[in-house]
Order: sequence, then C-alpha cells, then structure tokens
Amino acid sequence: MWRNFSFFLATSLTLNAAQVDIYATNAKKEGDKLIANQDVVIFSDFYFITANKAIYNEKTSEVELFGDVNILRGQNERSHSNYARIKLDTNEANFEKFFFANNDLEVWFKSDKSCLDDKSFKATLSSVSSCNVESPDWEIKFSEGRLDRETNFVHLYNARLYVKDVPVFYMPYFGFSTDTQRRTGLLVPKFSIKGDEGFFYEQPIYFTMQENWDLQFNPQIRTHRGYGLYSTLRFIDSASSMGEWNFGVFRENTDYFKDENLENQTHVGAELKYLRTDLIKSLLGDNFQEGLWIDATYLNDVDYLNLGRRDYKDVNSLITSKINYFLADENNFYGAYGKYYIDTSKTHNKDTLQEYPSFQYHRFLNSLLDERIRYSFDVSFNNYYRRVGPYANNLNLSLPLSYHNAFFDNFLHFAFTERLDASFVNYSNDPQKEHEHFYRNTHEFDFYTDLSKAYDSFFHTLNLGVSYILPGGKSGGISEDYLNLEKIDEKLNPYLVQYFYNENGEKKLKNRIDVSYLSRRDEFEESKNLITYYYNENISLNNEVIYSHLDRHFSNILSQIELGLNPQFNWEFSHAYQNDEYGKYSFIGTRANYYLNANYNFFGGIWLDTQRAHANMWELGYTYQRKCWNYSLMYKERIDPKLTSAGISARNQSGFYLVFNFYPLGGVGYDFALQDDENKI
Repeated sequence: MWRNFSFFLATSLTLNAAQVDIYATNAKKEGDKLIANQDVVIFSDFYFITANKAIYNEKTSEVELFGDVNILRGQNERSHSNYARIKLDTNEANFEKFFFANNDLEVWFKSDKSCLDDKSFKATLSSVSSCNVESPDWEIKFSEGRLDRETNFVHLYNARLYVKDVPVFYMPYFGFSTDTQRRTGLLVPKFSIKGDEGFFYEQPIYFTMQENWDLQFNPQIRTHRGYGLYSTLRFIDSASSMGEWNFGVFRENTDYFKDENLENQTHVGAELKYLRTDLIKSLLGDNFQEGLWIDATYLNDVDYLNLGRRDYKDVNSLITSKINYFLADENNFYGAYGKYYIDTSKTHNKDTLQEYPSFQYHRFLNSLLDERIRYSFDVSFNNYYRRVGPYANNLNLSLPLSYHNAFFDNFLHFAFTERLDASFVNYSNDPQKEHEHFYRNTHEFDFYTDLSKAYDSFFHTLNLGVSYILPGGKSGGISEDYLNLEKIDEKLNPYLVQYFYNENGEKKLKNRIDVSYLSRRDEFEESKNLITYYYNENISLNNEVIYSHLDRHFSNILSQIELGLNPQFNWEFSHAYQNDEYGKYSFIGTRANYYLNANYNFFGGIWLDTQRAHANMWELGYTYQRKCWNYSLMYKERIDPKLTSAGISARNQSGFYLVFNFYPLGGVGYDFALQDDENKI
C-alpha cells in the first residue's frame, strides 16, 4: 500500500531554494518527468496538494494535477478543481472547474477557468458569494473577474446579482474591496422615491491618494426638486492633529422654489471640525497640556442640513460654531474661546448676539502658608457683538479662599470659603447706559462626614453634610440678562450622597439628595433627587428630579430605563422635561428590539415632543439576518424644518424604507415616501 512504497518513491528536490516532496502509491520516472498515480500528496514551502494523478517536470518546475485536486496555500487559502497546472518555483497556476476560498476574506469563487499568481487571481464564467456554497442565498455571476491579491480588491465585468436563482440586478462593471483598507472608487449609491421631490439618486465617489487624507464627493439629483453636491475632506496634518472639512450646495428648480415659497433658491453651507493637541506645548515642556478644538458651521438656511448626506433626527434652530483653545500646567489654565450663532428660524441674523472673543485665566487650587488654607483665582473677559441692537463686553474676577480642618479623628470635616467676585461691563450702541459694575463677597460654611459600613450582604457608604451660604457686602448692579451673572441668596443646603454595593463589590444603588432653603425668605428654593439602580449589567434605572418650591412646579425631570430581560428582548426609555424661564419642553424617546430567533429582529422607536403633541420621528420595522446578508423593512415618520420667505416651517415626511446589505459588498436602500405635509412652527 501507500506506506509500503513511500520510502523509495519519495522524491526530494531543491528548486530555487524551495523543497518539494512528492508521495504516491504508484510512481515512475520518464526522462525529466515524474508521473505519480493514486493518493498523490505534494508538499512544498507554499503548498499542500492532494490529487488522483500528478506529472512533475524537473526542468520547468511545473506540476500537472488531475482529478479531485485539493490545494492548501498558506494557512488561509484553499481550492478545489478537476485540473490544475502549477509552477512551483513562481507560484503561477491555471485551473479548470475551480473553487477558491480564503478564510480572511470570507468569500468564495467558482469558475470554469482560472489563473493564479502572487499578484492576482483571474477567472472566467464565474460566481462569487459569501453564503453557503450549496444553494447560496445570493451570488454574483460574471463573465470575467479579477482579484488583486496585494490590495484584496475585486473587479467584476458583466456582473449579475442573483437572489437564489432569480437575477435582480445587472452591472456592466462592479468592484469592491474584500478588506477594510481605504481605496479610491465608487461607494454604494442611495435611491429613494418621494412624491414632491421625485426620484432621488446619490452616488458617493471616494478618493484616497495618501495615508493622511481622503476626499469624498456626494453628487445628488432630485428629479422634481433640483440637484446638489456635498463633499467631505478628512485629513491628519500632524501626529497631534486631525480634522474634517465639509462643503455642500443644492440648487432648487425654479418651479419648486416658487411653489414652496422658499427663502433661498440655493442652499449652501460649510463645516469644519479640527482637533490639535500640540501647538506650542512641545516647546514649553512635558508638564503642559494643550488643546485646540474648532467646530464651525456656516449655512444660509436649514435646508442645507436637510438635504445633506447626514441623517439629523432633530435640528436645533440655533446653529452654534465654536473655537476653543487652552494651555495648562499643574498650576495655571489659559483659555481663549469664540462662539458664533446662526438662528435658522430667522431670515437674517443681524440682531443675533455673538460671543467672540473670550479669554480666561484660572489658577488651580493651591495651598497658602498652610495645607489647610487654599486659594484659586479666575478672571475672564467676554465680548458680545451684533450688527443691530446693543451689545457689550465684560470682565469677571473671582477669588475664593478656603480653610479646611477635621475633628474627632476625621469624623467631622469643616470647610470655610470666602469668595470675592467683581464684574465690569462696557456697553455699545445703547443710549441709556455706557458702564456698569458689580462687587460682592460671599461666605460659605460646610460641615460634612464620610461614613462606611459592611453588612452581611452589602456594603454602604454615606456622605452627609450641610452647607451654609451667606452673602456679604455688595455694590453696583448689572442689568442685562445675557451676561449670566449668578444670583446668590442666603441659603442652607443639606445634602446626602450614598452608595450601596453587593458582596461582590458591584455597585447596586446610587442616591443623592440636595435641598436648598432660603434663610432670609424663610422658604425652600428647590429640591433635587438623583437615584440610579443597577439591577445587573443589562438592567438599570435612572431618575433625576428638580422641584422648584418658589414656582411650585417641577423644573427638571430626567428618567432613563435600560432593560434587557433576556438575550431576546431589550428596551430603552428616556423622558426629559424642563420648565424654566426659557420655556417648557418635554420629550419622550423609546426604542425596543425583540430577537425572535437567529434570523428575525423586530424593532420600534419613537421620539415624541409631548409639549407640542407631535412626534419628531418614529419608526417600526424588522430585520431579517442571515450569515452573508440581511435586509430591513421599516416604516418611518419624521419632521424636518425648512426656511420660507414667511419664516420657519416644518415638513412631515413618512414612508417605507427597505435596506439590503450583502456581506462584504455593502448595501442599498430604497425609500418610498407616502406623505409629505407642511405645517407652520
């Protein structure tokens, strides 16, 4: 049998420093050829091969394989064919009736004829898929294809997408990457159909020339509405910085512009996000920290956001641009800031108050003479400006000086803080006033204790204290609300903070209670209660409540529940309520997922403005998941604001969304809008 012949039929050859071992049940030598039959096994530095028959040519280092040819190349590649011809010294190969798979790529190829080398794999009359080989859920059949083995990019020609045995899509050319490396090319397009906008088509185009930047264009057309182009440039300009630049423009068709009574026929905008953590700190020393953050947006109206590539669940009418910079060491903090506001609910922003520039210096808490005596210092300058209406700049100074001590073997702690505050304001374009100032000092007394105790089944920590704030002398006054001068009254603040841990040291309950009592007015100001319960890693409840005793109503309520009763079901719920001088707001958001089995996931969610009695967005649908593909079908309603010549209005959109994803190709979505209504805000 095979093992009886293996000793004298084993042929060891050294070919270009690569050793090849051939074993077979029957073998014979004819000139330069070694002919092996039955149970052929071939080893080399690159291959492990089995076949029914093999013919090896010593001169050309070429082996021909016949019948049930199985090849393992490295640890990940495997193939099967009826016939193969391989040059063992160059790793070039040709196959007939070929099947190829790679464990890393998780896709397979079948072809009538194929050729393979170190750089590429080419095939004709082939198919590719990531599903089960027998009766795949989907596959792409093509007349000619090529896999670049260096870049792992696939090029297919005359490609047809089949779902089961039904052809559903034809592409003259189709290319996709089988790994996550960035490459220039077309991304998955987007389609939708809407009654008033017509057929929507967006084709993203992605460019990457160097490792530190890439560029993406998103041209789009809405057949009844207009056309536009959005772009994104992502870059890394140094080892300590990175950024993203977005620009977009959309041009409305004249008929649509007039029918909808829009304020602007062209919607244009630009966005810059930039982060840098080293500008000058490397010149100053290792003990410095530094940061520059730019988040800037310019747009002429809110439709720039609605028509862009990003999906906004809710758009705030006030778009804020920020530039923040800080430099700090262990003792000092230096900051410079700027804010620019665009109110999209207005047709112009001449009277919108802007904040730039602002500067800050802060001296961190340090000891003075004694470790029990500490101080800090803060000074800030803010400039407010607008083209129409009064504006101002102000200078604020704050100097807290504190004393701390402990008594009764650290059982009782005492802290006293004396705070000095001053503000100076210069007004412009205000006929009634030019300058204002304000001085005050404040005394704060704080008594507290930290306790902890272990019980049989849990561990408890308690921080219990009371603070007393006593306003001192003051002079002057500042009349403008936008300067945000904090009002301080004489008050008593008892508070409690406690934690409960189980016997394994896991946090189970957190609770904080604060009460504010106005001593001189002999009435309570407000009460706060925060409680968080951690049932386990899948279930937690959080509730924060602030009750205003002066206004006799709840000013803030925030509730959150995360619930995962079992691996099949999870549910999230949140409620936010606010009632203060800026208005009354109440929002509810909830989302649930139910995994019926390994294939079906049913989901639903709603974001509801309870104060205005309408849903900002809600959706309901399901996802069908297979190993190599999935699809989601959902119904969704959402509200998008738009700017008309009469002011801001809201557009209600509803429709069915169908999204397919084929691993590792990507996905395509279809949007079938049913309704498009408009309401005034």
